[in-house]
Amino acid sequence: MLDLHQRYVHGQRGGIRACLKFFDLSHASLAKRQLAGADLTGAMMMGADLGGADLRTACLFGADLRKANLARANLAKADLRGVTLRGATLARAVLSEADLRDGYLMRSRNGELTPLTANQSAAELSDATLTRADLSQAKLSNAFIVQSDLRDTDLRGTIFIRANLSGSDLTGCNLEGADLSEANLSGTKLDGAILTRAILRHADLSQASLLGALLDEVDLTLANLTGADMVRRLDGIEGVIGEALRMHREWILSNGRKGQRADLTAVDLTGQDLSNLNLSAAILKQAVLAKANLAGTVLAMADLAMTDLRGADLSGADLRGACLERATLTGAILTNVIASPMELRSGQGWPTNFDKGRLIRVKAVSADFTGARMSDGDLTQANFQNALLRRTILTDAVMTMADLRGADLKGADLRGAKDFDLPERAR
Repeated sequence: MLDLHQRYVHGQRGGIRACLKFFDLSHASLAKRQLAGADLTGAMMMGADLGGADLRTACLFGADLRKANLARANLAKADLRGVTLRGATLARAVLSEADLRDGYLMRSRNGELTPLTANQSAAELSDATLTRADLSQAKLSNAFIVQSDLRDTDLRGTIFIRANLSGSDLTGCNLEGADLSEANLSGTKLDGAILTRAILRHADLSQASLLGALLDEVDLTLANLTGADMVRRLDGIEGVIGEALRMHREWILSNGRKGQRADLTAVDLTGQDLSNLNLSAAILKQAVLAKANLAGTVLAMADLAMTDLRGADLSGADLRGACLERATLTGAILTNVIASPMELRSGQGWPTNFDKGRLIRVKAVSADFTGARMSDGDLTQANFQNALLRRTILTDAVMTMADLRGADLKGADLRGAKDFDLPERAR
């Protein structure tokens, strides 16, 4: 049947669309199979292996996919209404424009329509793993997504009206323009998430963590923020910074015996002048450093994870061994930055970490990224002219329109890099 379906998909003579309504395909091995447009309504697919399968526009209405493997599967525009995905793995799956709204399988009994199963209604993704999946423009109204792993998932424009996402991990996910009206987000982790222009009317964000999240053009006046963790806006910030820098300098000069390591976690430092300072090993994770002046600053081994560095000036900064995982550096100036490994006393090199970072439109001319980690990063329109990218890990990075003229990419790992175009002058 699947061979005939493949012929159907390719428009070949003799092809027949696969109709597997209510089939028991539990634990079936269907990895990388062609199932685009197939009818799998109400199918039992518990524990099935669908890794890398093509399920575009397929009808999975009311299907049971509990604990199924859908990693890297393509479910774009699929009908997933009422589907059960409890404990399923959907890492790096594509679910763009998929329909995961309420859905009931009905049966006729004495002329009356009744639900086929007692508890089936909204799509259920509780305990599912969806890391780095693409759910952009998907419809998830009323969906049940409790305690699911949605880290770094693309959820742009997704409809989550009245969805239950309580306790889920949405760290680093992109929710730009998503509609979360009346959604239950209590206890969710939204650290480092993009929520720009998201709709959060009457959303429950109690006990949620929003540290390092981008909340541009977001109205939170009607949201429940009881106990939520958010960026700190301190009174007398100049005095706080001055004292922290004084203590940190003493800590560095005394080799940690005096003073105190600077910890400005989740502090709003927008537009601050921190140029030419020694902030080695400082803790700045989830801080807002948008448009800050960090030119010439030593940030070696500093923790800048999930930090907002949009439009910041880091020209000539020392970033050796620093952690910038999931940091947002859109439009930042990284000209002549040193981001090569920090040599430790053991003789080993500690690489600079930009994994999952957003380096969109950064200016990194003549920067040194030797051995740096940039896997899963977004390097769209980044300017890396004459930059050193030797042995840089760029696996699965998005490199659309990145300028690599004159860049040295010897030994760089580009496996899975998207829209990668190596110009003739790159070495």
